[in-house]
Amino acid sequence: MRECVRKLVIAVMVLIGLGVAADFGAAAAAEYQVAKQMREELGLAADPSVRINGFPFLSQALLGSYSAIDMQAAGLTVGPLHDIAVEATLHDVQAPLAQVRSGDLRSVQVGEVAGRVRISDRDIGRAIGIEDLQLQPASEEEIEKLLPAGSRPGESRADGREAVRMVATTDLAGDRTEIIGIGLIELVGRRLRITTMDVRLSRDEVGEVNLPPQIRQLLIQALSREIEPGGLPFAVTPTRLWVEVGALVVEGTAAEVSIGQAGLGAG
Repeated sequence: MRECVRKLVIAVMVLIGLGVAADFGAAAAAEYQVAKQMREELGLAADPSVRINGFPFLSQALLGSYSAIDMQAAGLTVGPLHDIAVEATLHDVQAPLAQVRSGDLRSVQVGEVAGRVRISDRDIGRAIGIEDLQLQPASEEEIEKLLPAGSRPGESRADGREAVRMVATTDLAGDRTEIIGIGLIELVGRRLRITTMDVRLSRDEVGEVNLPPQIRQLLIQALSREIEPGGLPFAVTPTRLWVEVGALVVEGTAAEVSIGQAGLGAG
């Protein structure tokens, strides 16, 4: 009797294992189809990372309804920017099983998308002609001077503005000199506007250097630019931004879109 029970338990475990393996295999196949479609829509050189959330996958596939799909891609080129990272989470995706198998997912409907792009400081630096530009969150003191009371470093702002510290280096009379710009990055429609409010110079072993007003104004103008970063994936309208060490992140949401709108700035 015990032997029969043991064999039954083993058989059940094997069946469960086969079921789980089949579920993961089917999920992987569907993720491949989604990744292939995303690659085409975004114009990527390689398939992006795609993960279909929720278990079991097969029950979602049979219903043709998926709770959430995550997508990540890097190395996108949009205008003067050449290394944009894109992330998107697709909620309430309606994709009949036959459509997934066909590989043509452009008309697949998505209830809601949260999308974001991450732009490196090197990319922004190249766009404005400052190759070694470094972006950093502004200090609390700098934020208090530039933004309304209550803002904190690194806090995402709903008004589309963020205080930023920009650092670049140059060689003046043989001395390594840091150019430090303090200002605002803000969303103006689909464009990023950098408005520099103050500029300082700092030399090794000397510290801060006083600048003549004319030179200071020239540096402020050099660090104040507008950049077209392209749209967000799935026609998401940019609504928020924040500064990380080494990058600027722009994000937003959209409702009732299709996978065919995955391309940056697609309408």
